[in-house]
Amino acid sequence: MTVNTPAPKGRPRPAPRRALTTALVLALAATAATACDAVSGEPKRYSQACGVVVDGSGSAAADKTGFDAEAKLKATLNTFLSDNKCRKTSFAPITKVSQASKCQVSPLDLDPDTSKTADRDRTRKAMRAVALSNALKLLRCAQDEEPGSDVLGGLSRIALTKPSDDDSFDVLVVSDFDQGDPDFRLGRQDLSTAASREKTIDAFLKSHHKPELSGADIYPVGYGMKYHTDTSRYDQFNSFWTELLEGRVEAHVHTTYR
Repeated sequence: MTVNTPAPKGRPRPAPRRALTTALVLALAATAATACDAVSGEPKRYSQACGVVVDGSGSAAADKTGFDAEAKLKATLNTFLSDNKCRKTSFAPITKVSQASKCQVSPLDLDPDTSKTADRDRTRKAMRAVALSNALKLLRCAQDEEPGSDVLGGLSRIALTKPSDDDSFDVLVVSDFDQGDPDFRLGRQDLSTAASREKTIDAFLKSHHKPELSGADIYPVGYGMKYHTDTSRYDQFNSFWTELLEGRVEAHVHTTYR
């Protein structure tokens, strides 16, 4: 029989031997787990949802009047996917009528489950190369089959892949944003004043519907290249899209890859 003798007044009672042993085991286990993680060098898994939208209109051509969508995809897509730690990544085309386009490629998991001995960084790099290949296939389909420039429709289509339980969604849009579909041509609109732009945006969203991209981060590439020598027209063009995407859609537009 063990008798617990009261500790002298003013001195703390020593912890029971069993409690000390348990604490020591737990501490050693935690240390061992940390050491194993450090030795294995296993990178933290990616979780970011991303989208890629590619413009197959005539202005995407690789000539003096185009913005060369293929070259811009090759120059920016890998960096975008790596910078944003993209995992599930979806794709959408910009065509004559983007939402009804037959051009499509399947979503990709860019950080898939692998064996414990696999090189995760190498796997991610390989999957980003597959993503570029698929984006280029989508671009060629859009250019060959349904050339056009329904930019807003392309954004609405990629919005269908946005996670429903999380506002975090990064979207790369390779396009000059020169909307030109059967019902709306941006170049024919009066964008000269705030009032005229507001009226134009109202009519545009009424006929084409607003993409569900609230809270998303949009990264344009090739944006406004048609107007790069005309400051006044570019300012009007930029004001139109800023008011539409940030004011109405409530997305965040970035210039990182422009």
